[in-house]
Amino acid sequence: MKLKNMLLTIAAVVLVGCAPVQPASQQQESSQNSTFKIGYSQFTAGIDPAKDWEGWYTIRFGIGETLFRLTKDFDVEPWLASSYKKIDDQTWEIHLKENLTFSNGKPVTTDAVIASLQRVGENHKSGKIFKTATYAANDSLTFTVHTEKPSPQFIHELVDAKTAIVDVTSSDKIIGTGPYEVAEFKPNDSISLTASTHYWDGNASIKEVHYQLIPDQKTLELAIKSKEVDGGLDLNDDVADSLMKDSSVQVYNQPSTRTYHLELNKARLQDKKVRQAILHAINKQELTQDFLKGHVTPADGAFLDSSIYSSGTFANKHYQPEMTTKLLEEAGYQTKNADGILVNAQNEPLQIVLKTYKRLANEKIATALQQQFKQVGIDLKIDIQEKVDGLNQLDYDIALASALTLPTGDPHYFLAATLSSDGALNYVKNADSWLDEKISTLGHEVDLEKIRNEVAEIQDYAREEAVVDYIGFVNLHGAMNNYIHNFELSPSDFYHITNKLVKD
Repeated sequence: MKLKNMLLTIAAVVLVGCAPVQPASQQQESSQNSTFKIGYSQFTAGIDPAKDWEGWYTIRFGIGETLFRLTKDFDVEPWLASSYKKIDDQTWEIHLKENLTFSNGKPVTTDAVIASLQRVGENHKSGKIFKTATYAANDSLTFTVHTEKPSPQFIHELVDAKTAIVDVTSSDKIIGTGPYEVAEFKPNDSISLTASTHYWDGNASIKEVHYQLIPDQKTLELAIKSKEVDGGLDLNDDVADSLMKDSSVQVYNQPSTRTYHLELNKARLQDKKVRQAILHAINKQELTQDFLKGHVTPADGAFLDSSIYSSGTFANKHYQPEMTTKLLEEAGYQTKNADGILVNAQNEPLQIVLKTYKRLANEKIATALQQQFKQVGIDLKIDIQEKVDGLNQLDYDIALASALTLPTGDPHYFLAATLSSDGALNYVKNADSWLDEKISTLGHEVDLEKIRNEVAEIQDYAREEAVVDYIGFVNLHGAMNNYIHNFELSPSDFYHITNKLVKD
């Protein structure tokens, strides 16, 4: 009842027009059909794309847009831009679409876009490339960017949510180019949006959108079923399964670019045969389809099948428990103790410590791995941390983490972050000069076929060295009542609200 009362008290923005007065019943139905209410199990403290991860919400809420965006196949396509021309590895000429406007009616010019990108460079912790670049407005629709260092994949930077174009002259709220503008924002709680009357791609038929934080999954499920909200996002697996049984609800199940991956600590697991044996013991088909009920899409590599960088259709070919036994015997683990755990010649049990943190299905996956490893004689101890920062203390053998692999469509980002010696996501601090050199080469390659070959080569090498493995991809869950149409989840998880939404 509390949730219902809260949702019923959302402030409405009344649009005064010249249409004939409708009967009260028709006015009420029209009002209901032009308001979209959605429950969200997580929320944001802000919607400024130049701060942390807030740009994700700027785009998700339909407030902002970037110059380029990703297709479902992870190709880069123009969004606010109409085209681009690469002059050289440091120089790019960007052409804007005509008649673009911010939601406050101001025109989107090259000067406005340059100012927005410079703002990212000044304020975002990952915005250095925009801070050190130089810009030139050729005319009102064309500008040139010159990066400080060669950046052959710079166009992918303009897909990143932090580059959502905003009106830098607005001091009281974030003004973007999207189909909706902010009416009221409550940090970590809710946001009310109204349809922009200046949207360049056609005004939205749904005039008001309200996102409400509903952190309890069961409460969110009940709100969807009772139609107190029109839909919900970031649903857990159990709620998604339950709602699939309701014929009045459409459930969305979208494999995303977020992977569950393992990093093996070479400093502690120095024997390559032991590392290889561990990876051969993982039955991903059983783990993702049986233990996780199909809510994770199994993976042989870092990139989804829909990407051109895919390792191919998953076949569970690396699950070879007999190879695990063989490799461990060669490593000196030939007998088992009374608990069924392998021991070496010194009667020391094969005990492995896996550390992870409370996020999505991390804990479930750790438990499943513990059971699978026990079957081949490996004693897996699990260390659960509250946050990912807990991985910084290197008192473990394996890290289980979750990260996006293609947030901007560029495979170099994730491979460099996880496999380079100084990679931001290389939690176990593995160092390999061959990988460092190959990843550096990849970062400067422009030929697509060479990029694909180098991505495959890097992954094959990492697999052979047994320093990383990919369990599967997170399946995003959302649900909408059947009277909502044209809602889509994207594998990049950026794009939610558009001007195409319809409510019967």
